[in-house]
Amino acid sequence: MYPQAIRQIVEAHPDPETALRAVLGNRAADSRTRFAALYGLLLRLRREERHAEYTATVRQYEDEFGAEPYYHTFYAITARARGDLAALRSSVEHSRHAVAAMPNVAGVVHQLAAFEVEYLERLDGQLPERELDDAERCADQAIVLSQGRIAHYHETKGRLLALRGEFDPARASLAHAIEMEPRTSRDYLRRLTQYQSTRVRIDLMQERTRWERAHQHFRTELAEFKAQQLQLLGLLAAVVAFIATAGNIASQSNGADGIRLLLVASGAIGIVFGTFSLVNNSRIRRVAATIVLGCALIGAGMFVPTSWMP
Repeated sequence: MYPQAIRQIVEAHPDPETALRAVLGNRAADSRTRFAALYGLLLRLRREERHAEYTATVRQYEDEFGAEPYYHTFYAITARARGDLAALRSSVEHSRHAVAAMPNVAGVVHQLAAFEVEYLERLDGQLPERELDDAERCADQAIVLSQGRIAHYHETKGRLLALRGEFDPARASLAHAIEMEPRTSRDYLRRLTQYQSTRVRIDLMQERTRWERAHQHFRTELAEFKAQQLQLLGLLAAVVAFIATAGNIASQSNGADGIRLLLVASGAIGIVFGTFSLVNNSRIRRVAATIVLGCALIGAGMFVPTSWMP
């Protein structure tokens, strides 16, 4: 494939930048050869993180080569280098244009997937499912088009899986990328550092997910506790009012009726508290004993003969 062939040539050359600039500056060379040199030069500038030179080179040759479909990938990389979220979104859109023009080029399709993943990693809150699906489709397509031979495509897949919360498969994809990365590559150490950073990011994302779940569980329990406390306060207020009313009525009744009323009131209070304890998952035997005692008091108040009263 065209981009991969240029990568292999650049990788094998001991000093590619000097030779590439010489070819690019040779106006006698044909346009395709000079564009290939531009592609190789930009590849080296990007790998060495020389963003200002990359942007200047893209602008310098856009009048001559701007109609090339690959130029959308160059614009995408230039936009990403600015660093802000809006610029990253612009890089995604440029990558979409490149994929529309070259849908079967693995590197172009992967660039869209990688920039979409990076954009999604920067968002807060719920991630848009449609963009997640689109990024996953592009990552899978890039792996298929490259026959699974490009290591960092698997890293992108792992980052995407981490965004979905599938952390174990994400680590497996990353481990596969580390295993596949060529040890003889000039960029091996840089790639390895990148993979280790991704591993740390996956671990942090998993811990953040655990913390968010624990935080949500705590908030739910706190809300339930507040509701229970309000219910208990309401119940206590009703019981206090009931006792006061019963005591007031009993004090104005004769001895037998007053005692009956107090027994019934005591039994009713016992049943109420027993039922409330059952709702709050107290031990069933303790609740049953409380309810039986309350029923016994009510029975004593209602059915004990008057002759037993003092």
